[in-house]
Amino acid sequence: MSYGPSPESTANVDTWLENRRDGFGLFINGAWSASAKSLDSVNPINGKPLAKIAFADGADVDTAVKAARAAQPAWESLGGHGRARYLHALAQLLRKRMREFAVLESLDSGKPIGESSNVDIPLAIHHIHQHTGWAQLCEAEFPERRARGVAGLIISSAYPLLMAAQTIAPALAAGNSIVLKPSEKSSLSALMFAELCEEIGLPPGVVNIVTGDGSTGEYLTDHPDVDQLTVAGSAAVGRKIRYRTAGSGKTLALDLAGQLAFIIFDDADLDSAVEALVDAVCSNQGRPGAERVQLLVQESVETRLLEKLRTRVGKLRVGDPLDHNTDLADSVDSAWFERVAGTADDSIHEELFRPLLSVVSFRLQSEAMEQANSGSCHQTASVWSENIDRAVDLATGLKAATVGINCHTFSVFGGEGVRDQLEKYLRPRREFSSGDAAAEEMPAAGAAEGAFTEDLLPIVRVGDSGQADIQGAVSAAARAASGVPRSGIRRAQVLYRLAENLSERADEFCWRLARATGVAEQAAKREVDASLVRLFTYAAWADNYDGAARQSVQRGIALALNQAIGVIGIGCPDHQPLLAPISLVAPALAMGNRVVLVPSEGNALAAPDYRRLLEQILAPSCIPDGVVNIVTGARDEILRTLAAHKQVNGIWYFGSAVGSQQIERAAAEALTHTWVNGGKFPDWFSRDEGEGRHFLREASRVKNIWIPGDE
Repeated sequence: MSYGPSPESTANVDTWLENRRDGFGLFINGAWSASAKSLDSVNPINGKPLAKIAFADGADVDTAVKAARAAQPAWESLGGHGRARYLHALAQLLRKRMREFAVLESLDSGKPIGESSNVDIPLAIHHIHQHTGWAQLCEAEFPERRARGVAGLIISSAYPLLMAAQTIAPALAAGNSIVLKPSEKSSLSALMFAELCEEIGLPPGVVNIVTGDGSTGEYLTDHPDVDQLTVAGSAAVGRKIRYRTAGSGKTLALDLAGQLAFIIFDDADLDSAVEALVDAVCSNQGRPGAERVQLLVQESVETRLLEKLRTRVGKLRVGDPLDHNTDLADSVDSAWFERVAGTADDSIHEELFRPLLSVVSFRLQSEAMEQANSGSCHQTASVWSENIDRAVDLATGLKAATVGINCHTFSVFGGEGVRDQLEKYLRPRREFSSGDAAAEEMPAAGAAEGAFTEDLLPIVRVGDSGQADIQGAVSAAARAASGVPRSGIRRAQVLYRLAENLSERADEFCWRLARATGVAEQAAKREVDASLVRLFTYAAWADNYDGAARQSVQRGIALALNQAIGVIGIGCPDHQPLLAPISLVAPALAMGNRVVLVPSEGNALAAPDYRRLLEQILAPSCIPDGVVNIVTGARDEILRTLAAHKQVNGIWYFGSAVGSQQIERAAAEALTHTWVNGGKFPDWFSRDEGEGRHFLREASRVKNIWIPGDE
């Protein structure tokens, strides 16, 4: 069947651009200001300039951040209802002008009008509407929580307005002011959005938009008065920003382009799977910021599926992106699709589909899991099977933030729940209260000599800080993944057994703690008693830190599961030598993680009995082999090594401010999750600071499993 042209009119957008032929300024403090330099926004289809946009330098970014800082207190004080009314007005006005935004986005980015008008802009409106509701509910649902302050938002060219809405809406709903830096390749929809802010009378300085290239983003990244930084882009950009922000105290949220694992079993609806696969591969024209697809197909249907894929790709309509019948804009090199459509059956293989698609076959479900999890963590995955038990079982085991069952979904379509998005822009209810530099005075380097290497029970590995010992501990933790109880109830039983062991021998442990560390026996008893309470607390949380069933943007339901991070390296502080390690290890174990525990030199190296004390507490508790591993030596050096290790998924560090910065820098290349204290310490005896949900959040990540259903 052939289709006649169905072009979308550009008249309104052409008029809008013509009225701004002198160029766009920077939107700062509710007004438009000029910049010293400018750059062209170019239509990627025909190469013609659409408009001139300002090029913000360091002084411009500083002005924008100062405007945001000045406006933020009043915006937060407006209250949830006041902020909700502004967000509602934004959503309504965006809905009214959605066709203009869709046309502008297609002109500026080159994506087909069908994608921008039917997916991107409606989802942007949806995100703002949802956060309108959360602005209204914010004070009731998050009592005693304050906004972080000034949020810097840096977005890629992949989904210009949708990504902007995903970051602007939760930041504003939580009471933050923002400075947005869109991609220089697709800035126009953000500038049109600024006009909406003017039209609804948004208070000046609450939303500021600065345009420019990567250097503008660097100025925003480095600015000392930015409290929260959210970045959407490539992994390379994420690594660079992780390194630049190390030790700055900024809260960093990265939404990085990754790879979509697309897994098809032999009982799947192959026609539906192929349709979704083509949609996934072609989405966003395969440009940087779009997800690459790893296709895993069961061997028995590989030939049939690839034939169907070739047939479907051969029918793609390549042409004018402003034509509603266009599947792929003609600015994209269509040779790849022609090769797929014209290749003989027996010559389709992985190389053919690069760089957009790789193809690997598997026989068993276990092979599919192993192949999908063999690389880095996927942002999203898609599982196709009529066997819902198999699909859900595979979905829970995949290293992916969002998994669609018999559907595909991108992370921008709801990888996180709206509540989770909002919470990123709120300060914790309780922040660590004390900066105790004296407590972190490390012993001389010579103290590392004579590190404890005596053989212990197999659950604990104790060695010096040599590379072999670190690698051995990490390898033991990695191998222990299959031994970790999947049931929260079973993990709770392990922690209760730990508590029972501590309780049964409380007097002995008090004496040993006093002898090993030199504290008074009364202080030792207080610490043992508090450690016992802490173990009971996390045993209770182990099977009660629940996920949620969430409404989805589209039909169906999304299951949000709290899952373990994996292998966590934990660096302990000097003070509270028993309570602090217990307070850190217990939540990690409660969520199903494996641990490489690094005591501080001040305790572990100065007192061999202290190491024996930790071993005796842990040994009789039925912890599976390799789940807890202890390495002693120069704590900061060991943690830096762990932070860069590819098999380590997270680092918790409780030490000095300088050490925190070094850990964050060491973790930048591997993009390892870090939780550092910046030189501030909790009151470990406090149930507000020393335990609670904030520890569990750091010990877990949310996985969303999207199951489609009927309307």
